[in-house]
Amino acid sequence: MKAKIIGVVVVIVILLCSGVGYFLYQGNVRQKAIDKKIEEISEVEKKFSASEKREDKINILKNILADMDEYNKSKDKYKEVSEKYESVVSNMRGAFSKEYDTSIKENTIDDIGNLEDIETINANKDNLNKLLSLIESEKKYTFSKESESGQYIQKIDSLIESYSNRIEVLEEAQKKAEEEAQKKAEEEAQRKAEEERAKTHYENEYFSVDVPTDWNEWSIAPGENYRQNSNAIAVYDCSMGKGEFGGGAEIYVLEIKYPETDRLGYGNFILPDGGTYVGQTTNGKFVFIMTEAGAGFFSHGATITLK
Repeated sequence: MKAKIIGVVVVIVILLCSGVGYFLYQGNVRQKAIDKKIEEISEVEKKFSASEKREDKINILKNILADMDEYNKSKDKYKEVSEKYESVVSNMRGAFSKEYDTSIKENTIDDIGNLEDIETINANKDNLNKLLSLIESEKKYTFSKESESGQYIQKIDSLIESYSNRIEVLEEAQKKAEEEAQKKAEEEAQRKAEEERAKTHYENEYFSVDVPTDWNEWSIAPGENYRQNSNAIAVYDCSMGKGEFGGGAEIYVLEIKYPETDRLGYGNFILPDGGTYVGQTTNGKFVFIMTEAGAGFFSHGATITLK
């Protein structure tokens, strides 16, 4: 009986040892599988950190996200491996977020309301637009939630809008300043042109006279009506030069134009020899140039134009 009991005990001990051994074996297999997968993930993380090209980094992130998703859907998955995936992916995403933050900081103008340099504002605005496009294209990889990318997008949009508003204000002010400068330049040009023109131009309600630019001394002024019966309503004395080099002429403005027969004395107004009938003005007056004296005036280069 005693031997029988001892035999049963031995069998039980053997079974217990076998069970413990099996569980130890299974635990060892499990741990090796975990360690191997974690090592693989760590190698990917090292590769990410060592990569200098941004394109390589984003591709590594895409691949590890796909691997993690596939692993988490498998039956043979371990909590430790899933946590390692989450940790590494979080670090990778953090690297991209840091890059986004740096770019935003570099292109943020704190005192935008006082900055006058449109070129600088435009450059920062362009950089932010590029960053916005980049985030839009990468957000499903570099952010774990839509709300996280939304915060970045909202912040960048707000900055871009403030820059656009400032540029609009500056461009409007610039346009106004340019218009004022142009107006002043045109006024100055007109003033100078009038000054230059005044050196060679005279005009009144009946006619205008232009003289050659090389005339330094000349004048046209109201004169005396030497022909009392001429019906003249205005007389102008024209003169140029001085002394033996001087000359002149008279311009008569009449109410009535007398026929050529008046030369023979049949009327009250006699046009002297050498005199010229110029024509009729738009207000119905008649203009005559009387005989020129000395070096002349109109015969010396001056011209008359009726109004």
